[in-house]
Amino acid sequence: MEDRKEALNKLVSIVGKDFVSSEPPDLIPYVKDSYSTMMGMNVGLPDFVVLPKTEDEVVQIVRLANEYKIPIYPRSFGVNIAGSALPYQSGGMVIDLKRMDRILEINEDTMTATIEPGVSWGQLRKAAKKKGLDVIPIGGPYETSPVGNHLLTNITLYATKYNCDRAVALRVVLPNGEILRTGSWGSAVGGDINPYFRYAYGPDLTGMFRGSMGNYGIITTMIERLRPMAEVETNIFSAYNDMASCLEAMKKIERLEITRTSFGYNHVFAEHIILSPNRIRNREEREALKKKLPPFILNCGIGGSPEMISLYSKIIEEEVNKTGGKIIDWTQGEYELPPKDIEWMNQSCEGASRGIIHMYSPLSGFAAVIGCLPITNVDEVYHTVKDLVKQYELKDALTGEDLDHQLIIVPFDRCSTVYVEQELLYDPAGPPEYLAQVMKCLRDCYSNIVGKHGATHTIPNKTFMKMLVPAYADILKGFKKMVDPNNIMMPGGPYSLE
Repeated sequence: MEDRKEALNKLVSIVGKDFVSSEPPDLIPYVKDSYSTMMGMNVGLPDFVVLPKTEDEVVQIVRLANEYKIPIYPRSFGVNIAGSALPYQSGGMVIDLKRMDRILEINEDTMTATIEPGVSWGQLRKAAKKKGLDVIPIGGPYETSPVGNHLLTNITLYATKYNCDRAVALRVVLPNGEILRTGSWGSAVGGDINPYFRYAYGPDLTGMFRGSMGNYGIITTMIERLRPMAEVETNIFSAYNDMASCLEAMKKIERLEITRTSFGYNHVFAEHIILSPNRIRNREEREALKKKLPPFILNCGIGGSPEMISLYSKIIEEEVNKTGGKIIDWTQGEYELPPKDIEWMNQSCEGASRGIIHMYSPLSGFAAVIGCLPITNVDEVYHTVKDLVKQYELKDALTGEDLDHQLIIVPFDRCSTVYVEQELLYDPAGPPEYLAQVMKCLRDCYSNIVGKHGATHTIPNKTFMKMLVPAYADILKGFKKMVDPNNIMMPGGPYSLE
């Protein structure tokens, strides 16, 4: 106890009394999220929460944590679908990085932004567009962090063109208190002049941090890749009655290499994007929209000159027709929607949007079944989850009817692989037996899609670590042990590489 008081006093001397707390009302917001609720976790309060403003303050905090053997749990916005930002081990400290919110540079020549972890996608997009550039964002909400996303999955609706590697170089405070710079930034000679090349000096250390879930250190600065904005950018939507046809169209269109984004989903996802939390509670409105929407929708984002847009639109329409689909005109005819609803649809296809928050509404509980796999296996994986949801008799928390789950499909590298996310929405305030049933279904879904269909996850939780060949797991754990000899970084949680 005396050590903790001493540590608290030192934290105050580092960041100031207004930016550190050990009071329960300040600590409670850091111990719950949708994932922990579903898993039935009772995460205890950390001893402290501290909000640094500078990299030097982060270094001092990490060194103090080593001195007093205090577990540390860094977070930027704490918005995730994996419970990755919770203080799992008692006596720990949350390092909240939201005050580190500067955009240090937007470089038009290298098409990069140099940012701190408290910068959001929305903030960066606004600044980049002033320079004729744009972010390459996640599909999730705008009020999340590019830095945090790099540590999670880094999935983007632009993955078909840009893959998932937008981080160029990093400055990282390692768990031992040392500062690491990656890529060309790693050189003590010339690194500050040219920090803009990722693949420098041997193995890709920037990539080592992608999906690391914070195990290897605290990113204090990231150089993030941007993209050039085209003269005209638009989205083409097409309708399909079955998923196999939608997937075939996606594959054929992507291999023409004319899209900037690609995104497939089912009507359940579209309903949630279009309808606000209040509107989706209106059963009549929800049913009316369901009748209007096709079972499956494919969005193709295109960009270029007006002439290019005209040509690409014709090419895509030809492929849609060949695969049994139909081009959607949201402004008239059978699929007509009000202008605001069309705006929600377009927003969701650009990534980092406001509308995407609707996908979890109105009760916020979601169990995510995620996997990357060849496109040929996606139809089976979708129906496997659909059958298991029926087998476990999961119900729609609003209507009480059989649950119809959400489906999202994002292709990588022109469909060499696809990312598939299936959301089982539930009420986190439901009774324990109901939450346990959701959890059982989720586990069974993963067991089936991984074991029978080879679905691969993007993050190293403890269950997946057990599946790895020993040498692979040893490398991941060995790197953690090397940079974190006192095991203070993220111990005790489902993603700890201790």
